[in-house]
Amino acid sequence: MSTIKFELNDKNEIISYVKQGGIVGVDLVNFDDNKLPDGFYENYKPSFYLLENNEIVENPNYVALNPPKTGPSQQDKINAQIMLTQAKQKVEQDKFNAQILLKLTGGTK
Repeated sequence: MSTIKFELNDKNEIISYVKQGGIVGVDLVNFDDNKLPDGFYENYKPSFYLLENNEIVENPNYVALNPPKTGPSQQDKINAQIMLTQAKQKVEQDKFNAQILLKLTGGTK
């Protein structure tokens, strides 16, 4: 018999599992992996399954979590605006320097 080990929360939701070894500092429940429902590994998400009466069942209260939206933070936006302003200032300074050099070398009158 091979086993799988589950970490359960206080609602008996399976929140993680390991096939070998363990998780340091976590109490795990052993389970016969021959009794896993079809598609367990393909469908697994934390809290999607419950362990009830030594059987794994789908959690009727499962709600899929929406991943947090990632994007630039307010500080990233501020930094980008500062860099854009500096780049524009550099372009203007380079144009000015080129005009001064042309005048110094007699290129324009």
